[in-house]
Amino acid sequence: MQEINKDTKFIELEKIIYNLVCELGCDIIKQILENQDKQLMDTRNKKEYRHKGYRKNTIKTVMGEVEYTRAIYLKDNKYMYLLDDTIEIATIGKISMNLAEIMLKTVVNTVSYRKGATEIQNTTNETISHQALNDLVWRVGKIIENKENEEIKLYRQNKLVKGTKEVPALFEEADGIWFNLQGKDRKEAKEKYKKECKKKNKEYNPNHKHKTELKLHVTYEGWNKDSNRHELVNKMFIAGMMTPDRLKKLRNARVFQKYNEETIQLRASNGDGARWIN
Repeated sequence: MQEINKDTKFIELEKIIYNLVCELGCDIIKQILENQDKQLMDTRNKKEYRHKGYRKNTIKTVMGEVEYTRAIYLKDNKYMYLLDDTIEIATIGKISMNLAEIMLKTVVNTVSYRKGATEIQNTTNETISHQALNDLVWRVGKIIENKENEEIKLYRQNKLVKGTKEVPALFEEADGIWFNLQGKDRKEAKEKYKKECKKKNKEYNPNHKHKTELKLHVTYEGWNKDSNRHELVNKMFIAGMMTPDRLKKLRNARVFQKYNEETIQLRASNGDGARWIN
């Protein structure tokens, strides 16, 4: 603990106490987890769960890193942790869900991963590198993509639960924002462009800009006439760098799950005239 003396300013005192409380919180979580693990070990079915020693684990939380030890068991020729399953320790990699939520909210409000990492360090007691922040975004993106794939698949197989909400009209708008590709994506696009030029016998332009479009789609039931801002009612968003066909399938699946489509008398679409929107 940092020394506190008569010359310590309040802003420094506030940070010292905050760090101290966070460290105490991490110690409390560690004790609770290890005590719970011991209880599970003592009360388990010893024939079903064969004790195979201990493993250390670390979770990054909003209070800092929590390092604890828990027992590993062998059940049906598979290794598992009773503690993780019992108290539902949910993480993305080594990052707790609470910290992951803060990281994701921060990254969309900053201009770079480096600035996002600095902001997280200033608002929590955890140090996160810009690369770790980047990795988290890609991990969560993959989770969302897999969920959307499953949603589209179930819709195609007629296995989704049909929505029951009845509305007379449903409105939707779509638009796109173009971004310059960077890093690996830019290299891949550049190589693809070279091959296309060679195949079509066109002159290769080294200054050709390689871009991709972020497609945005919103569905809503109308707007609030009593508000000065006329807010949209029950907005449902879809966003991503995807093909128009995928966006359409995902839109259809979402609408099907929420509304009784047979009661919708008007479906109104709006856009800037782009061909993919039509």
